[in-house]
Amino acid sequence: MNYLMGHPIMPKAYTITSDPFFVNGSLSLLAANAGNFAQTQISLPLDSLNQEGILVHAAYWTSSDVDFGGNANAYSRIQMQVTSTSKTGMVAANDANLIARREMVVIGGAAEFSGPHVIDLLGEEGPYQASDNLMVIATDDAFLGGITTSNQTTDKSVQVRLVCSRIKLTASAYAALVTNELSS
Repeated sequence: MNYLMGHPIMPKAYTITSDPFFVNGSLSLLAANAGNFAQTQISLPLDSLNQEGILVHAAYWTSSDVDFGGNANAYSRIQMQVTSTSKTGMVAANDANLIARREMVVIGGAAEFSGPHVIDLLGEEGPYQASDNLMVIATDDAFLGGITTSNQTTDKSVQVRLVCSRIKLTASAYAALVTNELSS
């Protein structure tokens, strides 16, 4: 029996077939459109006939700071996910299709402000390890989405860099992942 990364219990569902590479994405969150979810598609060409997938090792974020919102709280939320959520917006931190998520929050009050606080719900800050596994993607696209509060006065930009490897999935793992991604 083959084992994944030497783990004695989990059967091997994939084999890494490439060296790590970067996938970059960027998104603009316009101040005029604040409070509304925005999303962009990132193409990941895969060989579906050979059950090829992408293993995401790490996600590194660069984003604009949140504006202080007067006496109100302000935030910027950004996420990478496997499926499009243009109709529903941000997904929960425990959603099976979430690759990585970052929140930047400024807490406002009458005379005091706190922040910006950066909260990485999923992702990486340190160097990645080859054994790190944020997500396995079996379909050709990933999606970068975000939202800001309505009290933002400047446009925001978001960049993400994913560290990925190409993988060959077993037939059962490929079928399960594609079914999950297409039905979400």
